[in-house]
Amino acid sequence: MRFVLIYLIALLPATGNNVETLTSDKVLISEVEFVNGLYKFDDRLVNGEIIDYYENETLKFRYHVLDGRLHGLATEYFNNGEVKSKRNYNFNKLFGQFVEYFENGDVKVEFKVGLNAYGSGEIVEQVKVASGKKRKLRSKDDGVIYFTNNDQALKTSEFISILKQSAYKIETKDGKLIFKN
Repeated sequence: MRFVLIYLIALLPATGNNVETLTSDKVLISEVEFVNGLYKFDDRLVNGEIIDYYENETLKFRYHVLDGRLHGLATEYFNNGEVKSKRNYNFNKLFGQFVEYFENGDVKVEFKVGLNAYGSGEIVEQVKVASGKKRKLRSKDDGVIYFTNNDQALKTSEFISILKQSAYKIETKDGKLIFKN
């Protein structure tokens, strides 16, 4: 056992040059290419964060990326620096908790994202939408989230650039509108 351990330690420096090291990028969205569902920077897959800023130099969004795919927490901000939304991705797929806020910090809508809805949108559960003057959260039916472009529903999140994931609607499975931002 001792011999094996010494042998492995001796090999580490020799193999270090052949192993590609992971780097942590922090790149502006304007410098990133989105091709076939992958985010690339300088012809390599992004690992780290994709960010953008408003004209007033306030952070607009921060998306975590692993091997060219959205992975982990994504946070969008209002131009005053307050959090606009928090969502999670699992290898480019919107998955888990999604919360969108009003500018004053009150929750506008929250839900859990689950499975794909057969190529068009993702299934959402535990939907709560703020309503009334006091913006009280009210439970709604489960449904499907669709990202939209000019009111046209797009494909599932895996194939849509983050630049096209701000506008969305949630409908019941029979097409009744639950929420639209």
